[in-house]
Amino acid sequence: MQDRRRQLRMIEHERRRQPRMNLALPVRVQGQYPDGVTWEEMTNTSVASAGGTSLRLGRAVLLGQALHLSLPLPRRFRAFDLSTPAYRIYAVVSSVGGDGEVGLRFLGKDPPAGYARNEAGLFLKPPTTPPVAERRAGVRRDGVFFFVLKPKSNRGERQEEATVADNLGIGGARMMTTQFFAKGEVLDVEEAGGPFRTRATVRNAYVGEDSVWRLNLMFLDAETPARLLGSS
Repeated sequence: MQDRRRQLRMIEHERRRQPRMNLALPVRVQGQYPDGVTWEEMTNTSVASAGGTSLRLGRAVLLGQALHLSLPLPRRFRAFDLSTPAYRIYAVVSSVGGDGEVGLRFLGKDPPAGYARNEAGLFLKPPTTPPVAERRAGVRRDGVFFFVLKPKSNRGERQEEATVADNLGIGGARMMTTQFFAKGEVLDVEEAGGPFRTRATVRNAYVGEDSVWRLNLMFLDAETPARLLGSS
């Protein structure tokens, strides 16, 4: 057992030593939306290494979301299936750029612990990430507040969405969504049937205990009106 562990540490050390290189390879990416709808996209890598790869996607994905890849990765970058034409491996989204560039860290041949799979072998949902604490102090109010989310781009065929915030503060809100928004992304937020308008940045996105996606939003242009917070 000790010899096996020593061997695995040596392999991992060797993988970390290998530099990333510019490498354009065709790759099939498979994922799944929170509502259970699966998707598949063909694209190309831009860089690759033994630890991961970067590529550009037409769909929005989230940090921490797991994807399944199939690509002709060079043998020197592989940890298994050294002789198969296609290298099939699970990867996790480690970075998301505004231009659709996505950084992926390889996980392994099998899905990580805590992930469920459907018959197609795809993840049912990404891991749950707890909400982050708000940086702005002030009054916060639980309730039902109606808003409209307007994505700045229509990557992944995203659309304007009428939704609900279940927690509202002077500088931001926690809102439900059925669409993917990446951390750091900027979108427009409007009060449904009211005059309040602002841009907001996504500080965190996670799956709640009720299996509904929520966004922690920080307002950029204006503070929440006092009438919505009940402090007028």
